[in-house]
Amino acid sequence: MATLDELKMKWGESGGALSAPEHMVPDSFEKIVKARVKKHTNTAMQYFWAAFLLQILVYALMGHVVVKYWVDRQAVLTALAGVVMYVPFTVVLMRRFKAIATTNVAKTEGGSLQESIRLRHDYLQKFYKFKRQYEWILIPVSSAIGVFLVFRIWVPGGVQAHWMGAGITLAITLVSCGVAFFAENKRNFEAPLGQLKEVLEEFKAENE
Repeated sequence: MATLDELKMKWGESGGALSAPEHMVPDSFEKIVKARVKKHTNTAMQYFWAAFLLQILVYALMGHVVVKYWVDRQAVLTALAGVVMYVPFTVVLMRRFKAIATTNVAKTEGGSLQESIRLRHDYLQKFYKFKRQYEWILIPVSSAIGVFLVFRIWVPGGVQAHWMGAGITLAITLVSCGVAFFAENKRNFEAPLGQLKEVLEEFKAENE
C-alpha cells in the first residue's frame, strides 16, 4: 500500500484531476487518513471503555458497603461520599465518549474529513484537560476513602488504632495510582493527540 506522502504527491502532481487508472487515489488517500485517525482514536477509546467499567465497579463496591454495613454510619457516609465524588467524572466521561464516537457523522452530513478529525482532536483534548485536573482530587480522595473503608471494615480498631499502617498503605496507593495514571495519560491521550495533530498539520500543509 502506498504511503500517505506518496499518495499526496501523486494527487498533487495531477492537480486533483487524475487519469482513469488513478481515479482511486483520492479515495485511497481518504481511506489511509481515516485508518490512521481510527487507529489513534481507538487507542483513546480503550481508556473510555476501561474507565466506564471501573466506574461501574466503584459504584457496585460502594453500594455493597452501604447495603451490607448500613448500621455503620461512618462507613455508609464515606461510601456515599465516594459515589458523589465519582458522579461528575462519570457524566463528563460519557458525554465525551459519545461526542468522540459520533464525530464521523460530520462527514456524512456534508462536513469535511478535516473538520471531523479536528472535532475528534478537540473533544479528546478537552476531556484530557478535565481528566488531569480532576485527578488531583480524584486520586488522593478516592485512595483515602478506600484505605479508610478497608481498615474500618476488616481491621479491628480501624484507622485510629493503626494510623501508621493506614498511612503507609495510603502512601503506597497514591504512588501506585500516580504511576499508573501517568502511563495511562501518555499511552491513551498524549500519543493519540500528537498523532491526530500531525494529521491535521498534513491537511494544513496540503491546503497552503
